[in-house]
Formats: sequence, C-alpha cells, structure tokens
Amino acid sequence: MANRRIISAILIAGVAAISSSAVLIRLADAPPGVIAFYRLFFATLMLSPWALKQRKEHKLSLSQLSLALGAGLFLALHFLLWMTSLEHTSVASSVVLVTTQPLFVFLFSILFLDEKPTKGMWFGLFLALIGSVVVVFTGTDGGESRLFGNLLALGGAVMMAAYFMVGRQLRRDLPLALYSALVYGSSSLILALFILVRGLPWSGYAPQTWLVFVLLAFIPTILGHNSLNWALKYLPATMVSVVILGEPLGASLLAISILKEIPAGLEILGSLLTLTGIFLVWWADPTN
Repeated sequence: MANRRIISAILIAGVAAISSSAVLIRLADAPPGVIAFYRLFFATLMLSPWALKQRKEHKLSLSQLSLALGAGLFLALHFLLWMTSLEHTSVASSVVLVTTQPLFVFLFSILFLDEKPTKGMWFGLFLALIGSVVVVFTGTDGGESRLFGNLLALGGAVMMAAYFMVGRQLRRDLPLALYSALVYGSSSLILALFILVRGLPWSGYAPQTWLVFVLLAFIPTILGHNSLNWALKYLPATMVSVVILGEPLGASLLAISILKEIPAGLEILGSLLTLTGIFLVWWADPTN
C-alpha cells in the first residue's frame, strides 16, 4: 500500500495538471472530436515504451481487453461531450458541471461496487457540490448559461463516472502504463472512427494547434489523468473522483494568469466551499 501522503501529493499535482485542460482546448482551433483524438493518440504514443515493457510481464485476458475497450468508450464519450460543451457555454460552467461526476460515482459505487460512503463523506460531497453550483451561477465570462452546453457537460460527467467505475476494476490487476495505454489507445480508435464517420479533417491545422495537441497529451493526460489512474489501485473510485472537484479552482487560477479573467467574489467563495468539501470527504474516509 502506497503511503497516504504520497498518494495525496500525486493527486494534488494531477488535479493541477488536469486544470490546464479547458484553457488549452480553448486555444486549439480544431473540432472537439479531432482535439480529443490527437490528445489521446499522442498520449498513447508517449506511454507505449513503458506499456510494451509491462506487457511482456502480464498476460492480458479477454475480459481485461473488453474492460479496456469499455473504459476507452466511456472516456471518448466524456471528451466528446465535454469539449463540445466548451463551444456552447462558459469555461466556468462547463468545468464545474463536468466535475460533478463524483455524485454519479457515489451512485454507481453503491449500485455496482458495494462501496458505502460514510455520513461525513456524503456531507463533504454535498458541500463541494454546493460550492460548484455557486461557481456556475456567478461565472464572469458570460452571465447567460446555455442549457445545451450545460447538458453536454453533465453528460460528460456521467461518462467520466462510468469510466472510473470500469477503471477501478481493471486497474487493480494491471500496471499503470499498460492500463493507460490500453484505455487511451482504445479511446483514440473510437474517436478515429468518429472522425471518419463525420468526415472531419485530419490535418491542415496551425502549428499552435498541433502544439496544443501535444501539450494536452502530456500535461492534463499523462501527468493529470495518469495520476488518477495510478490512485485507482489504492483508493475507492469515489475517493479518486471527488478530488477532481478541485479542478474548477485550478482552472480559475489559470484563467486569471493566461486569459486575464478575474473571478467574482462568489466564485472564490464557491471554490473555497468545494475545497472544504474535498477535505471533508478525504478526512471522513474510514481508510485514512
């Protein structure tokens, strides 16, 4: 069992890396499906040397390959829905709504994984979600929240919750690089089929957009999502997913420094409530 302090530090660093995702996506001049494909395709290439080495030491079963394909499908749908939502609603609303996925993880965990959160964990999640709602309705980058974009972001949250559920089962038996390469690879194949069906262009993008593709693969995916994949071996899916509620705060800080968007007072309050809720969930976990 990894040291809890090490797990905490890696998860915090991972959330910081994931927080860069929304800003980077806004800087890419390409369709959401293409952005998602190259993000996961390049991430798979980066992980391949380690994954191939681990593959020699682990025989994959048909069940594991099926789970990897299922996780890849959910991850692809998550990125498609969430990235598309960024075209219809504000960054603040989209990021906060997509990070409500711990609510769905709680429900899925109770139904399928027999993980029973304590009353303290429920209270912490409730407080964190209240903070997220405050942020949604006090966004500074546009007072009108578009229903379609918000629904897409919520759909992305459901898909991410399902991804965590499947990943929790698969990650217990597979090493990190092999697990991530299988899931990212299968997800990129699904996205490639989506691009073919939709007739989206594979190339012709500006150098800045190609740079964003690579940065998305390395920072929020390799450094960010991989930290969560690593933690899934040691923590319940509920605990791993709730930490992502810190992403709105990280995204807001990046928006201040890069996009020059200053959050309103209620946004700051909502972020503090979210962080407090995360701490309460962590503190109330009986395995601590």
